[in-house]
Amino acid sequence: MKAIQYTIRNIPTPIDRYLRKRAQLSGRSLNQVIIDELSHTAGVDKDSLLGSLDWFIGSGTIGDDVTQALEEDDITQKRLVREQWKHNASH
Repeated sequence: MKAIQYTIRNIPTPIDRYLRKRAQLSGRSLNQVIIDELSHTAGVDKDSLLGSLDWFIGSGTIGDDVTQALEEDDITQKRLVREQWKHNASH
């Protein structure tokens, strides 16, 4: 697969901190963390929660209500992490 390059400008400081912290904590490069985040958001990562439940559900599909609940939980978890980082940064 041919790799495509992007140049992204004007990254807000909180996003930069978040991505760099993820890279540092995971031992991965900033580039790989960004690719992983984009893949996850686009729903094409190998380790997505929906994909990991296929073996359990059997059908490979999940109802819209479950999908919505999982997406809302994802949003909540990310918000909580951001709030914790802000709290830690101010102390």
